[in-house]
Amino acid sequence: MIELLKSIQNPCYRYDACSRTQGDFLERLANNLEVEAPAKYLTRFWRANASVFMRWFLALPYTGQVSLLRNASPDIPVSYNLKETRPQATQLLTPELTLQALLEENGKVLLRLMNARATKREQCSHHDLLYLTSLHATDSMPTFSGETFMHVSLAFIDLADPEHNVQSLLPSASSQIVEAKKALINQGKLMEADVWLTLQMRQQVILTFLTNVAHTFETMFLKQTMVGEVSTLKVGCRYCGSSTRQAEGGGTTSLLQCACAATFYCCKEHQVEDWTNHKTSCKAIRKKMAAAEQSAEKQAV
Repeated sequence: MIELLKSIQNPCYRYDACSRTQGDFLERLANNLEVEAPAKYLTRFWRANASVFMRWFLALPYTGQVSLLRNASPDIPVSYNLKETRPQATQLLTPELTLQALLEENGKVLLRLMNARATKREQCSHHDLLYLTSLHATDSMPTFSGETFMHVSLAFIDLADPEHNVQSLLPSASSQIVEAKKALINQGKLMEADVWLTLQMRQQVILTFLTNVAHTFETMFLKQTMVGEVSTLKVGCRYCGSSTRQAEGGGTTSLLQCACAATFYCCKEHQVEDWTNHKTSCKAIRKKMAAAEQSAEKQAV
């Protein structure tokens, strides 16, 4: 993630301040971002594999979920210090991408994020824009244009332009023209170029992370399909992943099975420790099991 942010500040890109149209810098930047490709991939993946992926991910022990996310982004932080007076660009750009945040509710936060980015792109873009606009209003939004717009009075994007060409006003532009453009920005018809660039970067970082998660799943699970029933040894302890349970005599024995029959544990301590994460799905599974038994009894009668 950090490497992706660093890669944008390439000194070979320079913007022609005398130009009113998009320069080489922004054109190549837009091409390099390739926002559409990962977005389409994530949508295709989610439509085809959402149900299987969610069951697989929720069945992973916590350590397995952490390993999956670290594989997708090796530098993903555990959490951010919310009291930090000078937060880093990554914290401001994508505050939701931390292990602590994504793995809340046994990882359901990550699943909701993937579902939203795969199926509700316009709503996510609107939310992203509101978030960045609020940062911009307090002068705390991270920017990635370097000195590109240093010598112009205002750089902006016309949202009605499908190519999103960057336009700029030179310092010689009258204050009336500048104020008129700012009024259009406030009306949502134009967008400041820095906000647009940061919006692209935020979406790219999130999509890259999520597509890496999806690709890891395809590599680990779909391309190595498990055929037939999955044994308790293959599932392992839901908390630590262990495939054996220590017996009182010093040997090993079969894993403890939860009342829902869907999860296993290597010891009672791990079952108790994991209960806060598992109880919601456990109760839901047992409720469905009870309903199925009642239905079967009625049919038998």
